[in-house]
Amino acid sequence: MEYRLPNGKTVKFLDDNATYLGNQLECEYGGDRCFGIAANMDFLLVCTYEENGENPELVIYKKR
Repeated sequence: MEYRLPNGKTVKFLDDNATYLGNQLECEYGGDRCFGIAANMDFLLVCTYEENGENPELVIYKKR
């Protein structure tokens, strides 16, 4: 997924050929967005997105 930054640019943080630990959580407060978490030894990424990964929004990207 590519995430839009506040300056309008889009950035892809994850490598399609890499392996990550991750999980997806459905929204429990009535929204149609999911929360995604992906991590490896170098970073933690938390995002929200709609069905099928549409309209992703970056919540936090924290490097180690």
